[in-house]
Amino acid sequence: MIVTGGAKGIGLAYVKGLAARGHRIVVADLSNGSEAVATARAAGAEAISVVVDVADETATDAMATATLERFGRIDALVNNAGYFSQIHKTTFDQLTVEEWDRVFAVNVRGTWLCAKAVAPAMKAQGSGRIINTSSMTVPTGVPHFLHYVASKSAIVGLTRSLARELGEFGISVNTVSPDYIPHDRDYAGRQPEMAEFIRNQRCFARDQEPEDMVGVVAFLVSPDSDFITGQNFYVNGGRWFG
Repeated sequence: MIVTGGAKGIGLAYVKGLAARGHRIVVADLSNGSEAVATARAAGAEAISVVVDVADETATDAMATATLERFGRIDALVNNAGYFSQIHKTTFDQLTVEEWDRVFAVNVRGTWLCAKAVAPAMKAQGSGRIINTSSMTVPTGVPHFLHYVASKSAIVGLTRSLARELGEFGISVNTVSPDYIPHDRDYAGRQPEMAEFIRNQRCFARDQEPEDMVGVVAFLVSPDSDFITGQNFYVNGGRWFG
């Protein structure tokens, strides 16, 4: 299976957790994925690294080709790559067109292009799993984050529509929506009060860790989820919005 953005953060947690469950892994990332590959292999899984810019169609097609050349099939795509920690919050009227376009290029176009790249192989197999990534910023409507929230809202609609298009081929498409996970120290350091604020809105009053996302993704790529598609799974520790 392919994990985009798999070299670090939440993506690396997916690589570790899925490798430990016996899945063959393709680490697809702009960054060097050698550490993630080594981790997967240490868990006994076959793994390769592919450098890919998910916003570039040539690169995503090459990613799918490399996967097929090595493994002969594509069973699952975890669309985890995203543009988030580089963002500096600002009011909607201060956003630049360039920043808006960059967020949508990675978060929305990237999700679409990766799905488009793997779909032919999945159709030929008559099976496949695509897991997209939205965000808890969508139901909470986080202010000063308009372009990011809008891009992650688009993922929910993309998933539901794509699930209808691909269902006849035995391909499921679902979304996972993580809450704030302070794994990027630079980003977390810019707004240290946010983690405590969100933590106090959870039934499980602790920070969310990257590993908290692994179980739901492992479920969605397993036979246990065979009749589930077009859904959005909140993974947020029971966060309430009072």
